[in-house]
Amino acid sequence: MCFSLLTCNPVIKFIICVLSFLKKLKFRQMTLRDTFRKSFFSLLFGLVLLGCSEKKSFTLDNDDIRFAGFYSDYLLLSGAMGEKEGAAPEPVDTAELNGLLVRHGFSRESLTRKSAAYKENPELWRAVLLQVRENIRKKSAVVP
Repeated sequence: MCFSLLTCNPVIKFIICVLSFLKKLKFRQMTLRDTFRKSFFSLLFGLVLLGCSEKKSFTLDNDDIRFAGFYSDYLLLSGAMGEKEGAAPEPVDTAELNGLLVRHGFSRESLTRKSAAYKENPELWRAVLLQVRENIRKKSAVVP
């Protein structure tokens, strides 16, 4: 037999169960809403930070690629990229330097202009050096 009217009546039990469920649901909705709100503002803040940074990827034009070819040949010719680590590079004589300039289609003036442009734009210079490294790696792989 029932000791209390609340525990015996199935309708009241059902109502208590539904109210309890709604209370938990409301708590879950608040938690989900807060989670979505925090996630949204975190995502928005991250996008704003990404938009503020100037991350440019430089593509090299034909002159930059030719300069990288010239510079890699110059380094190989001078011995700066030789097998002996720590060895001082040998100076390249004028005739060899003029031959390299002609082979790569540069004059001394255009070489001076390109080096000044690279001094003004270090990210472009970095991209050229990466190309130089790749050129030297390819030429070193060909020669046994």
